[in-house]
Amino acid sequence: MLKIREILESEIPQLQNFPPEDWNLDLPRLFSFHFGHSYFYPAIAELNSKIVGCGIGIMHAPISWLGTIIVLPEYRRQGIGKKVTTNLIDYCRSKGCTSHLLTASEMGESVYRKLGFEINSTYVFYKRESIVPTQHISNVREMREEDFLIIKELDREVTGEDRFQFIKRFFSTGCIYAPDTFARISGFFLPDFGGGLIIARNSAAGLELMKVRLNRGKTTAVVPATNTIAREFLTSEGFQEYRTSPRMILGNKVNWQPAMMYNRATGYCG
Repeated sequence: MLKIREILESEIPQLQNFPPEDWNLDLPRLFSFHFGHSYFYPAIAELNSKIVGCGIGIMHAPISWLGTIIVLPEYRRQGIGKKVTTNLIDYCRSKGCTSHLLTASEMGESVYRKLGFEINSTYVFYKRESIVPTQHISNVREMREEDFLIIKELDREVTGEDRFQFIKRFFSTGCIYAPDTFARISGFFLPDFGGGLIIARNSAAGLELMKVRLNRGKTTAVVPATNTIAREFLTSEGFQEYRTSPRMILGNKVNWQPAMMYNRATGYCG
């Protein structure tokens, strides 16, 4: 009998080999990092005492992100992925979420459509065979505590989400763009948040922070399709587009600004 329930902390190591290899995701590490926080709901599908599927909800009411919805290959095409997704939606709704977002894999998109999700944007994936030569950086400094409230407001402006308690966990290694000592912060980079979230109010900030990220040896990038400035920069640096992935939504519309996102953090929360 199939049962969808919240995972126990002691069961997290069992998820080690769940993600497809090309996801490059340490799922137990992800679950452990967020486990026990009020914004995090980790669900599993259990069949005959074996974990055969999983998924998570990241909640910043009234918005939730659903992610890492995985079913082991030998148990697919049995409706398990749909049941895990429905469980996540129901739980997030019970916590006050009225908008549910996700990034769909090719395999999962049809499942989400049947549940009522619609595409509202597209992420474009880029890669480069070798590291970009070191770039000159200006107007970028380490993040300070006095920057936090400005970053909170900028993140909310761009994402439409009030997720400060979540993103501040990554501030210790973050940096910001400010053209002079007295200027307002116009962009920030969180290198340890997924692949390295970059949000910027203008292209000067966005491109400079992209250079910081490339100086760290990154050979991949993910940006919204509508951010043509970021895409043109990546192309100019020898990156090539290799796939796209739809961002989908169920429920109320989310007012976000994709042209101000210069690198997505990760698939499970944008």
